[in-house]
Amino acid sequence: MTKKFLQLYRNEEDFHPELDGLSIALSPSFLHFLKWNNKNEIDITLGNRSLTVKVFTHSFHKQDIIFSPELANELRLPSDSKSFLIPYSEMTSLILGPVIGIITEINSSKNEVSLPSLQSFCEELKKELINIGGFFYICGLQDFHDDYVNGFYLEDGTWKNLRLPYPQVMYNRLHSRHTDASSIFQNIKSDLAAKNIPIFNSRFFSKLEIYDLLKEFPQIQAHLPVTAKLSKQSLFQMLDTYSTIYIKPIHGSLGRNIIHLQVNKNEYQTMLSTGKNKGKKRVFHSKEKLWEWITSHAQKRSYICQQGIDLLKWNDCTLDYRILCHKNADLLWNTTSIVGRIAPKESFVANLAQGAEMKSAKSLLEDLFGLEEARKKLESMKGISLEVAHMLSNQTHGLLGELGIDIGLDGEGNIWIIEVNSKPSKKIQDQLEKRKPSTKALIEYFITLAFFPEIKEHEADE
Repeated sequence: MTKKFLQLYRNEEDFHPELDGLSIALSPSFLHFLKWNNKNEIDITLGNRSLTVKVFTHSFHKQDIIFSPELANELRLPSDSKSFLIPYSEMTSLILGPVIGIITEINSSKNEVSLPSLQSFCEELKKELINIGGFFYICGLQDFHDDYVNGFYLEDGTWKNLRLPYPQVMYNRLHSRHTDASSIFQNIKSDLAAKNIPIFNSRFFSKLEIYDLLKEFPQIQAHLPVTAKLSKQSLFQMLDTYSTIYIKPIHGSLGRNIIHLQVNKNEYQTMLSTGKNKGKKRVFHSKEKLWEWITSHAQKRSYICQQGIDLLKWNDCTLDYRILCHKNADLLWNTTSIVGRIAPKESFVANLAQGAEMKSAKSLLEDLFGLEEARKKLESMKGISLEVAHMLSNQTHGLLGELGIDIGLDGEGNIWIIEVNSKPSKKIQDQLEKRKPSTKALIEYFITLAFFPEIKEHEADE
């Protein structure tokens, strides 16, 4: 599907005495271009808010649009929103956008908003939309009302609490799995669906769900460490098969609460990734004693046990790679970033939240393999990541727009898929790149979903 857009620029000149009530002014050449020469009224839509307005003409630039004060107020148009995209087709109405909502946890007090994990991304998104057109805002679970959203809008570096129109597309950046699964969020998703507003990254994946989906594809299964839901039987089977095992929370994140288990004949050594006993080694001399300790540690959480891979290290530190994948305007997956993550010496987890250091993946691979082999490894890692993204978006319900795929290389150079994250951290590119290709890729996807919500994920693959 070919998607073409025109750009309109907001002109706030107070020149037209008739421009009152619900009315706009457009240039004669623009009206002629749209074959609207004889129209006195048109329908205008911003977000999901539509109004019938009077049409006047102006003598400014042909792509200028002027809103009457009453119309700007009725549309809930932010005062500094200066340009808009409109889809170019046989138009019968004026659809302005994109209007993007980002739902997340908001810490606000005394009209100050704290978004430690999203602030840099929001600032970058603001800069890009100034050039492209449209606007975005953030909102929390309690901010939805019948015909508006009580969101926070970034203006001159400050978050302002405004009544804003429902968006054309909603981006789910809730960080808590509990919040994501809550009844209030499920009701919000149902309401958005009823309003025909697409929401992407609609949920978290569990580690076991990802494994069960991907293992069905032979070309991917070879890159997956064997994984099972933790039980006495599954653990004991792995203890008889592998020298290293990782025990991870099924719904875990940020490298927390992981158990590293080393097997040496009938001796079992454990180490925790986080907590007051982080890095402390415990040794058990029987499977039964080991199981007792694991069950007391696991308590009410569900865990997986996973084959441990002897990954290549960097200066004797655990090393893996985070590959970001995003859908573009044509709903095709692209890799937008790949970085190496180097764990602290005392840690077996290469996660930023646990103190990992980032380094260019290209330079790491070149140091490990040499120039030509590094290039081949990089292309293979990207190719496998794109296959994973493609398969997951075809096999799961809801819209997927981005994925963070963690990959490791073993001593023989084999590629292993460690984890797949549906809401990858924004901090990786914050630290390595001033301009973020992932932000631009997200905007492409925002625009497609905003103006063409009827497009389904699988259509790009047909």
